[in-house]
Amino acid sequence: MNQRCTPLKRKKRKKFLGSIFSKEDKEISLIGEGFSVEGVVKFGDGVVRLDGRLNGEINGQGTLIIGREGVFQGEMKVGTLILGGRTEGTVIASECARITPTGKLLGRVQAAQLVIEAGGILEGKSLKWVASPTEI
Repeated sequence: MNQRCTPLKRKKRKKFLGSIFSKEDKEISLIGEGFSVEGVVKFGDGVVRLDGRLNGEINGQGTLIIGREGVFQGEMKVGTLILGGRTEGTVIASECARITPTGKLLGRVQAAQLVIEAGGILEGKSLKWVASPTEI
């Protein structure tokens, strides 16, 4: 996965059942607004969306989207993070971490590429990414 942290393209909304069963639409709503979960979440190289609250750990190689109302507390290791909500803790993104205008990250971030859009907030530390021998 060698993608750059580029602006998101908006797709036309599909009907609810069509988006669940479509092979083209890989976006998954992990935790909806109003839900709160504690624990460990693991996923592969797909796209996962968080619109509720999650306390714990997230581990995945794909993309994690935290929506405007989403809140995460803990440690995450993902390929790409797109933050529109609030995250408190440690973020390790092997590809890119993008903080959108509504996003707020409190803590530590380590990413191959860090993008903070106008209005986005980072309160904490940004650490330089060092490639592991398997990435060279």
